[in-house]
Formats: sequence, structure tokens, C-alpha cells
Amino acid sequence: MKITQLALLTLLGWVLPAQAEVYKCRQPDGRTEISNSPCSGGSSTIKAIPDDNVPEASRRQAERDADRLENYADKLEAERKKDEAAQRKQLKEQQAAANAGPSAASVESCLRTLDRMALDSSRRADLEDGCRATGSVQPVYVPVPSYYGGSGYIRPYPPRPVPRPLPEQGTPAKPVDLYKVPGNQRGR
Repeated sequence: MKITQLALLTLLGWVLPAQAEVYKCRQPDGRTEISNSPCSGGSSTIKAIPDDNVPEASRRQAERDADRLENYADKLEAERKKDEAAQRKQLKEQQAAANAGPSAASVESCLRTLDRMALDSSRRADLEDGCRATGSVQPVYVPVPSYYGGSGYIRPYPPRPVPRPLPEQGTPAKPVDLYKVPGNQRGR
């Protein structure tokens, strides 16, 4: 039994260092292959890189750094969840306040502001409804006509001037002959 265990340990001791190397092999068809076993029959070894042994102190330092980074990531995740919970709470409070409606004092203040404004009746009614709904003066959308056509925006035509009536005279004036040249008595 001891002989089999000793033979197994000897075999593992001989095999493990060979597997720790990395081989870069050029295949017969020109491809490059990287493996942990020596190059096979038809390929040639380009480079064999021995395995680097990592000192125990470096390994422990890397483990400490990994633990520290993991703790930091957990801390950031907890802060993010805390911020999200605070934002959800604030949003619920805002929605509850919006559903409750404006206070009576803010509605009265808004209506007093409207009383100081010179507005027509339909606009005043719209703004008063806005005051009762939100507690503040809200702008009312008034649609402005826009004209589109072709490949882009086309401005509407400006209003045409209204012609003024000519002053009335006793006899109607003779129309001007546009083909008559001044100084030429014969005409056309």
C-alpha cells in the first residue's frame, strides 16, 4: 500500500510541473495554438513559458485587496439601495400631497393675484380653474396656427392691406393709356 501511494506521489510530482508550463505551437497549416501540453507530432514549439510561482505574501495581499474591494462594492450597493428607497419615499409623499390638493391659503393668494390682472372673461375663468387645481397661476396653452407644407416650415401669409377708396370727384377720370408715348399725338 505504501508503495502505491509513494508511486502515485512520485508520478504527480513529475506530472504537475510539466502541466504548469504554457506552450505556443505552430501547426503545419500555419495556425498558432497555445496550450498547456507540449506540441504534438506535426507542430513545432515556438515558445515555452514556465509557470511563475507566486510568493505567499503576494497571494495573501491579493486576497486582502479582493476582500477590501468586495466590501467597498457592498457598501456602494447599500448606499444605492438606501438612496433609491429615499427617492421612492419622497415620490410617494409628493403624490400624496398632489392628491390632497392645494391649501386654501395658496388658492386665495392665487385668486388675489388674478384679480390684479387685466384679463378677458374666458382667460380669467381658465386661470381661476388652474388656481383651484394647483394653488398657483399656471400658464394656459393658447394654440398658435402653424402651417406646414413641402419640405419645411412655411410662414403664413401676412394680412393683405385693404385698399382705400379714392376720393369721389364730379366726373370719372379717363383711364391712362399705357401704350401712348408722351409727345406723340397720333397714338397707336
